[in-house]
Amino acid sequence: MYQALWLPMRSHCLLQATASASALAPTGRVQNSFQIEYATFGELKVPNDEYYGAQTTRSTMSFKIGGVTEHMPTPVIKAFVAAEVNQDYGLEPKIANAIKKAADEVVEGKLNVHFPLVVWQTGSGAQTNMNVNEVISNRAIAMLKGELGSKKLVHPNDHVIKVRA
Repeated sequence: MYQALWLPMRSHCLLQATASASALAPTGRVQNSFQIEYATFGELKVPNDEYYGAQTTRSTMSFKIGGVTEHMPTPVIKAFVAAEVNQDYGLEPKIANAIKKAADEVVEGKLNVHFPLVVWQTGSGAQTNMNVNEVISNRAIAMLKGELGSKKLVHPNDHVIKVRA
């Protein structure tokens, strides 16, 4: 079984605008529209139809080694999300249920395309941790009929990590 030390991170990413362009996303699919997210190190264009966010996008730019055969192994991603939602700490039931359903979809492999990172990263695994948090957050937001990337209904740090910290 995997054990991990979870360090809370604050990204202060905000959805500010929408930009249109055509580019190849880290997943290898052509993207036609992006949302602009502002993070600690500046703005980033995040593909509109991806569940990951600014932190994962920056990681794909920072670690340009490896290829599609060296993506983070699915069992590692599953280990990050293999926790039950704990509503005893004040997490609203509708948010907790959406997070649990999103985490189940990750474990079932339904969201594999949203994990573009390769195994070659810093030793802490922070990039994969944030990739998982952003995917679960945005998938839960989609289930709740919210705006992807807004972090208003389900925040990757304030809500998703809360169930695992």
